Parts: sequence; structure tokens; C-alpha cells
Amino acid sequence: MEKITYIILLSLALMACSKTESKHAERAAIPVRTITIASETNNAVARYVGVVEPAQETPLSMHTAGRVVSVEAKNGQRVFKGQTILSVDNTQALNTLQSAEATFRQAEDAYNRVSKVHDKGVVSDQKLVEIESQYTQAKALYAAAKEHLQECTLSAPCDGVLSGLNVSVGQSIIPGTKLCSILDISGFTVRFTVPEAEVGDLSEKGEMECAAVNRNFPVRLSSKSVTANPLTHTYEAVARVEGGKDILRTGMVGIVCLPVLRSEAIVVPAKCILLKPEGVTVWLKQDDQATRRLITIGGYEADGVRVLSGLEPGDVVITDGYQKLYEGCKVSENK
Repeated sequence: MEKITYIILLSLALMACSKTESKHAERAAIPVRTITIASETNNAVARYVGVVEPAQETPLSMHTAGRVVSVEAKNGQRVFKGQTILSVDNTQALNTLQSAEATFRQAEDAYNRVSKVHDKGVVSDQKLVEIESQYTQAKALYAAAKEHLQECTLSAPCDGVLSGLNVSVGQSIIPGTKLCSILDISGFTVRFTVPEAEVGDLSEKGEMECAAVNRNFPVRLSSKSVTANPLTHTYEAVARVEGGKDILRTGMVGIVCLPVLRSEAIVVPAKCILLKPEGVTVWLKQDDQATRRLITIGGYEADGVRVLSGLEPGDVVITDGYQKLYEGCKVSENK
């Protein structure tokens, strides 16, 4: 009797397990929607905020200290090479020059006279060398005094527009301090920063939108920094602006639009990207089962998120219905 009872109970248990597995199998076939990853060449236009700068900026400073006695140019004024911008008190420099000139003239006269008599054998070679040395030294001091006097005047080294001058009469000048700049506005550049994920993909040609003058200008990328900003992880870039003469002004804001060429780009819809403690993941359909995959993402595109690693062409990504999924569950395509 006990044996019959045991067999009956075992049969009932097996039937219950069979029903549980059947129900589990029915639940496992979760309907989902998917996309199949395909590689493609993705061309997009990236937009960067930049600042317009002159084609060249030449900073000016003085090599001598002194008190400003005259300012002969204004900011925004067009200046020409050699034109005086400001002058400092040259009284001491002028006195030094006069003294150096007198010494030079005496040494020159003495050298000329001794040279003549030396040819006749009246003066020794040693004496001639001594007089010649004095003459050479006096000549060098005279040249240095003339240069020092010239340094009391700040002149434009090239043609351009004066900028940044903030000096008044009576002010003391410190040698080596930047006083102003000469701007070459015959052309312009625009300086902007590029995220590290895009710096290697920029095209050389594009355009700049400038709202201040309501115009677009062609631009050509001229340089990219090889070192990133440690805080923002961006790279500085400079593009030459074409056709901005007499229209643009230094400091204007421009939107630089450059095509970004990314070959073999993989883009997935943003809605299927899941942020988990272990990282960024997506659900994949493999042999009618769901499995989670870690991925690395880049920037956002118009049609989704760019995937840098973790997916390959041919992978089937689940885009809808993933909320109920668990690892290894069965899935079916929801048409």
C-alpha cells in the first residue's frame, strides 16, 4: 500500500513540474522588436562656437623704462610701418648719446692720426693696437647709445590697426610689458574647440555663420592642437575665414560648420541604450534568446547614438519589449 501511495505522489509531482515548465516556456517567449546592425558611412555636419581673430597679431612693448611724454595714436586707428605710437622721456638717453658721440669722435681722430704716423714707423705696433682698441670700443658705445635713444620711441613694426593701447601721458613704462598690438585685418581666422571624439574626423572645408553681420563665410581648417585641455578634453582648432575683409571684426562670435566623416559608423536608437552599474548595455537577440551586451558609445547622431565598440555588423539589437527581458529568456519577433 505504501508503495502505491509513493508512486501516486511521485506522478503528481512530475505532473506539477511539467505544468510549471510549460507555463515558464510560455512566459519566456517575450515578443520584441529588433534591428540588425549594418555598417555604413555616416556624414554629419558638426557645429562649433568660435571667436573671430585677425589673421595676425603683433604685440608691442618697450625695451627701456621711462615716463610717457606723448601718445600719438589711438585704438582702432590704422597705422603704418615706422609710425610713432608713443614716446617716453629721452633726456638721459640723449645726454648719453652726446657723451658717447664726443668720445667716439676723439677716438676716431686719434686712430686716424696714429695710423698715418705708424706707416712711417714713428709709432709702434703695440701703440697702434691700443689706439685701435679704444676706437672700436668707443664706436660700439656710440652705436648702443643711438639704439637706446631710438628705444625711447615705440613705432609700428608693420602696417595694421592699433589695438589694446591703454597708456596715458605721465605713466611709467616697465620694460617688456605688452602695451598694445598691431592687428593685420587683411584676413581673419576663427578659433574654436572640438571634442576629443570628433577631432580626428573633421573635414578641412566648411563655413562659418556670423549672426553679427548676418552672413556666412567659407572656412578652411588650418590647424588643430595636438594636446587636449585636461579639464574639458577638447582640442583647440583654427580655421581661416575667406572673404571677411572689411566685414568682420575681431571678437565676433561665429558658428563653425564642418562636415564630420565617420566611416564604418554603427548607430542604434537611443531608447535601447541602458545605463547599468556595470556600464552601458543593450539587449541582443541570439538564437531566439535574449542576452545583454556591454558597449561603448560616442556622440549623438540625428538618428540615434554612435557605438564605438561592443557591436558588429550582423548583431540583432532589441529595440522594443526589453523591459521584461532577463538573461537567456526566449524572445520572438513582434511583427
